[in-house]
Amino acid sequence: MNPEGIRTITMSITILTGPAASGKNTISKILAQKKERCAIIDVDTIRQTYVQPHKAPWDGEEGEAQQLLGVENACLLAMNYSKQNVDVVILDVITDETANLYKKNLGEVKIILFLPTFTEAQKRFKKRPHTITDEEFKMIYRWEENLTIFDEKIDNTTLSAEETADKIAAMGI
Repeated sequence: MNPEGIRTITMSITILTGPAASGKNTISKILAQKKERCAIIDVDTIRQTYVQPHKAPWDGEEGEAQQLLGVENACLLAMNYSKQNVDVVILDVITDETANLYKKNLGEVKIILFLPTFTEAQKRFKKRPHTITDEEFKMIYRWEENLTIFDEKIDNTTLSAEETADKIAAMGI
């Protein structure tokens, strides 16, 4: 309860991270359907609104600055949804630096890392249209493999998207 004696509801904010083709989008949609009210924020979509000059996070200082701006904008959206009693699922490939920024801006946030084996992730990646090169895919996989700031790590190599979403829901997220 807040000082006025009014019960406040805290909505959950969850970040799903992992390399390309780890299942973030598919699993987020299944997870969102299990909630009464839920918004999905895809940080790649937010970053793509920065059109000129658009830089990837690995494209030097400008790319890093745009990555951090994308996180800040995602946090603003998440806070606005949360104020309206909407659970939030954020999709982003994060680093320890951006994980800390999310935690600083959002406070109570759960970070779930999806990390299928490299072979499985690469197989999934090759089956779908993609906007990054094979070398960028490998680099991003290594980023996620080296991530140390997360609450739960799920090897979803052999799990279906539904099984993975059920596992997350069972955690109370």
